[in-house]
Amino acid sequence: MWELLGDDQVFTIGIYGMGGVGKTFLAAHIGNEIKRKGTFKDVFWVTVSHDCNILKLQHDIAEIMGVKLCGKDKITNTTNLLLAMLSREKTVFILDDVWEYIDLRHVGIPVGVNGIKLILTSRLKHVCLQMNCLPNNIVEMNPLLDKKEAWELFLLKLGHDGTPATLALQNQKIASSIVNRCYGLPLGICVMARTMKGVNNVHRWKHALEEIEKGEDVEDEVSRILIRSYENISGKNIRKCFLFCALFFGIDRREMIMKLVDNGLINGNRSLEKIFNEGHTILDKLIDNSLLLESKMYIGMHGMVRKMACHILLKERHSYMIECNKGLRKMPDVREWTNDLEAVSLMSNEIEEIQEGTSPNCPRLSNLFLNSNKINNIPECFFRHMNALTVLDLSNNEELTCLPNSLTNLRSLISLKLRECKKLRYVPPLGELQALLRLVISGCAIERVPEGLQSLISLKWLDLSKNEHLALEAGVLGGLTNMQYLDLEGCPKAKLAPQDMKSMSMLECFRGEFQDCRTTTIMSKMS
Repeated sequence: MWELLGDDQVFTIGIYGMGGVGKTFLAAHIGNEIKRKGTFKDVFWVTVSHDCNILKLQHDIAEIMGVKLCGKDKITNTTNLLLAMLSREKTVFILDDVWEYIDLRHVGIPVGVNGIKLILTSRLKHVCLQMNCLPNNIVEMNPLLDKKEAWELFLLKLGHDGTPATLALQNQKIASSIVNRCYGLPLGICVMARTMKGVNNVHRWKHALEEIEKGEDVEDEVSRILIRSYENISGKNIRKCFLFCALFFGIDRREMIMKLVDNGLINGNRSLEKIFNEGHTILDKLIDNSLLLESKMYIGMHGMVRKMACHILLKERHSYMIECNKGLRKMPDVREWTNDLEAVSLMSNEIEEIQEGTSPNCPRLSNLFLNSNKINNIPECFFRHMNALTVLDLSNNEELTCLPNSLTNLRSLISLKLRECKKLRYVPPLGELQALLRLVISGCAIERVPEGLQSLISLKWLDLSKNEHLALEAGVLGGLTNMQYLDLEGCPKAKLAPQDMKSMSMLECFRGEFQDCRTTTIMSKMS
């Protein structure tokens, strides 16, 4: 921030990040430091907020500058503000909590003239860019990744007058668990510290932990802040996409797009290029609104934002079980699998076993995500009461060797994903799954394609990559005339017969090798 303020070529600086991450605090700290150091002659602060308009902003600025304005005449107000500002030098304006583009010329702020600079805070990255912040002039703030820093902030706010609190040994472990449930969000940490200030009773600490685990107290207050970002989304379908994203913990961008397609949130009856263009646009908007986070490899959702999404789902009377990345070693008790469940996500846990006889009664369940666990066996009866299941993901269960034959009864299944189940040798016949549009059996130990695969005429996406022992007979894939994506890469024994390709007039993306040919890959523009 100091480098940008000191650069004579930088006139507008943006501070961007999710609600509660500390944007306003940083701007206030910089404002105080400017006054203390005297690097600029004046610093003016205006809180913009959601319901702002140009006339109100003009009067707010005029009030802090001591300028008299002429009521509701915006043009005259602009002139008066402009003249007042041109009479000053080296001034910094801080506009806090900006939600939409503001034409500063119409307000009367001549940024760049006489050394006038602008600092703005926003949850929306595109607003910073629209306000003429160059990408390098936007300071992005993220939650605290370091648990030690989060703990230090908690103790500091729990203490008094800048002196960190000292906790009794019996309360320290409980307090640490409470801080972890804030997922590094400074607002959550500060609210929780304020709530527990002066509390020494171990029973109250235990109760506070129970409440935050249930989603009470601190999360209610934080959710009220975060929900503004959700309410700012224009478009009912994008809101639905956001709520659906709450089911996942760390997911590849392309895979997230296909999950949205599987659930009808993106129209899949188009070319892959158009599908991915729309999908990337939706995800970019959610990231831009600080509702999703993106690293180099994955898209994810902050824990507090997921809690807020769960509150919205509950309010809208949707029944989801979302227990991803919770360190679970056992499946949730069968009593938690209520008959109104629509989606269950238990991904990224440590679940090793589904006990024999487990058969949840979930007639409305459409999405089931058990990927990234350690499941070694699925009982034959497990899917018995899941006839509405449309999406099933069992990927990254490296100990799983076979699937139950009852899988063939899931006639509503649209998407079946079995990626990196490295010991999986047996997949039951799939010929009855005529609704299946997407099938991924990649990085497994299968030696032949599942029986009935050739009759899945609706199939559009087939990924059989990285199956080193898979043999593929000519003609097996010839009847799959609706295929758009076919991946046989990394399958040295599975080469596509040229005659099979002739019937795939819809194919846009192919990875792999042809029989008796040296060419190895055909790719579309899909990204």
